Amino acid sequence: MQFKEQGSKVQVLLYAGFDEAKNAPVVRIVGSFDKYTYKFSPGLLDKLNVEQRDELDAECQRRRQAALALNRQHYINALAANMRGACDSLDNNAALTPQQSDEIWDAMADLVRAMREAGYPRPTRDRKPGADAGQASLFD
Repeated sequence: MQFKEQGSKVQVLLYAGFDEAKNAPVVRIVGSFDKYTYKFSPGLLDKLNVEQRDELDAECQRRRQAALALNRQHYINALAANMRGACDSLDNNAALTPQQSDEIWDAMADLVRAMREAGYPRPTRDRKPGADAGQASLFD
């Protein structure tokens, strides 16, 4: 069984033998499924045997897992920029309800926990000099 993307559909192709006259394999389209919703075209499952249905299910599952992994990576890639954008919004007096504030604090605590559990420790930062850094101590 082969799968070929055509726009928003994925065609399901079956090998039907070899054409000696054309010296080429005979492949026929038995149906398709939507590449975003995985909804099968009418009659597709009726044209497949049990092994082919299992292969089709495995392909759909593989595609779902790949889409989920891509979606999860997108959240990570956009996180820092979104947080900085939120900081800029708050610095410029954007409206924030107490409920939104609570949700943000909870989400930040969850993020800290998830990063710690994933093995990413909080980086150490150099302390910024205080207001009296340039003054001499009175006790020296």
